[in-house]
Amino acid sequence: MTVDVRRAVLDRLGTGGASRFGRPYLVATLHREVGCSETEVWEAFWGLVGEGLVYLDTAGQGSGTDNWQWHLSTDGRRVAEGGSWEPRDPDGYMDRVRRDIPDLDELVELYLTEALQSFNGRCYLATSVMLGVAAERAFLVMAASYAASTVSGAPAMAKELARPRSNYFALWTEFRKRIEPIRQDLPDGLADSLTLDAIADLIRLTRNEVGHPTGRQIDEDTARVHLTIAPTYMRKMRALTVHFAQRPAEVNE
Repeated sequence: MTVDVRRAVLDRLGTGGASRFGRPYLVATLHREVGCSETEVWEAFWGLVGEGLVYLDTAGQGSGTDNWQWHLSTDGRRVAEGGSWEPRDPDGYMDRVRRDIPDLDELVELYLTEALQSFNGRCYLATSVMLGVAAERAFLVMAASYAASTVSGAPAMAKELARPRSNYFALWTEFRKRIEPIRQDLPDGLADSLTLDAIADLIRLTRNEVGHPTGRQIDEDTARVHLTIAPTYMRKMRALTVHFAQRPAEVNE
């Protein structure tokens, strides 16, 4: 219910309708329309204030709070408009991820959720680290599917995965080397090596640099870009996982 109330508040303010602060106005209206308690509406409003998506305009009324107005901030307007991967709307972001990837890996979802929470807590270094872990997990799931398939190069991938100290970069390098000769055999949209490498390298480099005490800083815009492009990477990893899973190697009894 909290998510529904939050979205209802954003939608109502986004339409530019009446937004007076007093309880008989917008709070009571949302209480009736959403079917929640007034307390839940108040909690949603103040939660959005804490996120920097909503603010109160006193409209020159001083202490006369009845005519104060709720308004969307710049970030709030972006979230209310929707249509893009907006990390300031973590619920909407994750809902869209789940629609695009219905069987999203639980650990990928966990780390991606942590990345969004870090972003909204303005902890951008933590955002990059968690996003890098989510990307690595998505890749490892795909690599395991590839290694267990009959696709050319699978045995070499399985051998690399079995190494006790294999790291993300070594595994990615092995994957790219083995997959290059058969790129033309992959489904349309999955053979774009430029996109795959660009996204994977961006996330890998950022995570590696900020995951160690180098003093590297990540600003909000950089973290936002990473969160915006990450779903493309996740979709491709999942599509490749499914593709390889449809070509399982025979298991010797």
